Amino acid sequence: MNLLRSDRSLRIWLWALCLLPAVGIVFLSSYSLSRRLGLVAFGLIAFGGFAHARLRLDRTLQANSIWPQPGRIYRLIGFPLDLFMVLQMLAARGSADGNWMNGPGFMWVGPVWYSAHAIVFFVYLLASLVGWIRRILPRAQKLASTPASPDRRKFLEGSVVAAAGVPFAISLSGVGTSYDFQVEEREVYLPNWPRSLDGLRVAHLSDIHVGGAMDAIRLQRVAELTNQAHPDIVMHTGDFLTHRDGDFDAPLYPALAQIRAPLGQWACRGNHDFDDPVGFPRKLDDAGVNLLRDQQTILNVSGEEIRVGGLDYVRPDQGRAAAYAAHTRGMGPHDGEPRILLLHDPSQWVHIPENATNLVLSGHTHGGHIGIPWGQGALWTVVGAVGIPDQGIFTRDDDARLYVTRCVGFYGYPLRLGIPPEIALLNLRSA
Repeated sequence: MNLLRSDRSLRIWLWALCLLPAVGIVFLSSYSLSRRLGLVAFGLIAFGGFAHARLRLDRTLQANSIWPQPGRIYRLIGFPLDLFMVLQMLAARGSADGNWMNGPGFMWVGPVWYSAHAIVFFVYLLASLVGWIRRILPRAQKLASTPASPDRRKFLEGSVVAAAGVPFAISLSGVGTSYDFQVEEREVYLPNWPRSLDGLRVAHLSDIHVGGAMDAIRLQRVAELTNQAHPDIVMHTGDFLTHRDGDFDAPLYPALAQIRAPLGQWACRGNHDFDDPVGFPRKLDDAGVNLLRDQQTILNVSGEEIRVGGLDYVRPDQGRAAAYAAHTRGMGPHDGEPRILLLHDPSQWVHIPENATNLVLSGHTHGGHIGIPWGQGALWTVVGAVGIPDQGIFTRDDDARLYVTRCVGFYGYPLRLGIPPEIALLNLRSA
């Protein structure tokens, strides 16, 4: 137990936590070297923030002499939860058979533990900013130097203990949010969209990420909600799969086969869908989903022809700009022909030629994963803050519209905070 009480031991432990996933990625992953190094860099940043928050929170709780019990409990449970979180992450790609860590009752342990400390990290970051401001303001310095009375000190230390529990409560609330499937109906006004097609109902699904808790029961619920929306056409923008081994995707195809729409289901591939480049397209086709692999098709609707195109995901190291330019070479000015393009990654719509399409549908960002909503189509997300289209409608100078769905599932960071999943129902309107 003396080892567990040492601040130095905790620092060594957290360093080991940062390095363990990196070693696993470098030596056990089948990815290319450049991708492995990129994942290692990303992992070190993500775990570095976690480790900083763990160490700061531990020191804060251990310094509380009036309420020592929370600090003891935190240190006692912290080590096994740290280890469980890392092992759970490393086991996530494996077969679902016997993978109890990512099974019911356990799959949320690591995500909740990590996300709570992510919140703690930003709280300490804000506190550091406030502290810097107080140091440069004379009046604030005077207030800070005023000694606290015993009663006030007891109150402050009790408040610290109570505040330490808030991030964990917020993270636990995300467990329910993550599979709170919702149909979000929106009006999308498109310049040059034919009046004969005004009111076309498009169900847009993306990033289902079958596997883990995205099981047959939840997939059935997604299919039911989609059918209840009575869409004219269903469009998927990739990432049906998840990086796993075995037949984890078996529940996906029966659920997709139950979805009904007069104009059928159409899809493009996302980055995760290349894990099974041969079997996946065949299984989609058997389920009644038409996969467009850098292809276009013409649909006849109400006497109008709609051109629907689907673009495969292109990795950054494959020259995205050149690849998308080549794949869309035949999509010149549409001259009034209505067009919809399926593109997994919304950040890449800048490479779509001007006047090539009326509407681009995308997913990939999962709505930003972490955000603060304040109404339909109005929320702040971490992804949006760095300039990536995260969710909702975006416009371009050529009057093209991009719709980014919050997506159905998730991957990588398996928890949503403030960003519920979405089955988008888009009513396309003539502007």
